Amino acid sequence: MPATATAAPTSAAPRPVVREDGPIHDWFGLTYANHQVLHRSLMQSMPTEWQERMVGCLEELQAAYQHLPQAQAYEIIPGTEHEVGSLTPDQFTAAGVTFERDDEGCIARYWRDGQELDPDDLVLLPGTDPVPHYNRGRTYLPPFGTTD
Repeated sequence: MPATATAAPTSAAPRPVVREDGPIHDWFGLTYANHQVLHRSLMQSMPTEWQERMVGCLEELQAAYQHLPQAQAYEIIPGTEHEVGSLTPDQFTAAGVTFERDDEGCIARYWRDGQELDPDDLVLLPGTDPVPHYNRGRTYLPPFGTTD
């Protein structure tokens, strides 16, 4: 009788998926952003086929995490980032940063929660959003390269 080769039993566990990298992580790059703000007026201006794919992805994401608690609402504030050390007193106030001068004339900078900020820390100065409001679906902004 010829000898038959038998495969050794495999007991290796499935390789864990690394979540610290991947297309979404790469897309965010080196930012510290925890959210991605998407303009409704830009998305509704995209072609219908794109909108259908986007809605499908959003619905899939929502269904996958429906078991987790979610915030009821968010506040989105458009603006520009500035280094704390370059702010004027009026800009400190606009950014929600409190400050005080010490005996030597130095400025101690504190964020809303009382944490001291370094001069090279970035803060948001509120401004206006350059993208028009969606206006109940009436705003249309032609995507780049279209002839609409």
